[in-house]
Amino acid sequence: MRVALFTIMAFWFLPVSSQTLQIMGSDDSFLPFYYGHNLNQGIFVEAIRDFTTETGIAADFLPMARKRQAWALQRGLANAVFASPRWMPLPDQMHAVGPVLTWRDRVFALPGRQADSFDDLQGNICLRRWFVYSDQLERRIGSQLVRQDAYSAQHMLLMFLHKRCDYIVMNETEFRFLALLGDVDHERYSTELIAAEWPVYLGILKTEAALIEAAESFFATYSIDVETLLPKLPRPDR
Repeated sequence: MRVALFTIMAFWFLPVSSQTLQIMGSDDSFLPFYYGHNLNQGIFVEAIRDFTTETGIAADFLPMARKRQAWALQRGLANAVFASPRWMPLPDQMHAVGPVLTWRDRVFALPGRQADSFDDLQGNICLRRWFVYSDQLERRIGSQLVRQDAYSAQHMLLMFLHKRCDYIVMNETEFRFLALLGDVDHERYSTELIAAEWPVYLGILKTEAALIEAAESFFATYSIDVETLLPKLPRPDR
């Protein structure tokens, strides 16, 4: 009787445990959310490892250029992605679990250059090349702000710390992570100005009903502890 019961339970749980959550991540990486060889390090990676431990469902991160993510979903190469609703590939075919985290782009300023509003910003500002920023910033550039372009977040931060610009706009978690690596006190540079803010969801293909159910149950009680994770994350390879 006991053997028969375990056999029934095994078949009952097979549809969930036999599936894999295949999560796409930009192959440029998003420090410190996912990075490293095959995107095997980062905040989202640690969260999904906890998900795997609790549910027994295997999960992998798949490096994939953003412009090919919809193609990867359609070809069955992946079934999930961390994204905001605005940038979710195949939004009509995805179920959004969460939000699991809030993304904030904060203005950071050199000591003595803190401002109370965007209208008070004056001087040089370092921004990512080709990025489009909020209207409240864009309308200041060219009049009160001189834009200096950087090719990456690390490049932008180095320009800022070498005082080539008075301000930068970065994801606050990324800034704190890079500051930790360089033994820099991030609080010296933080301001109250938020340039952009949006929720981040785990999007899963609607056809993956068992994975959606498991993820909904897990993230209903799980919160990503950024404060604890950041100091423990390994240094990037580059």
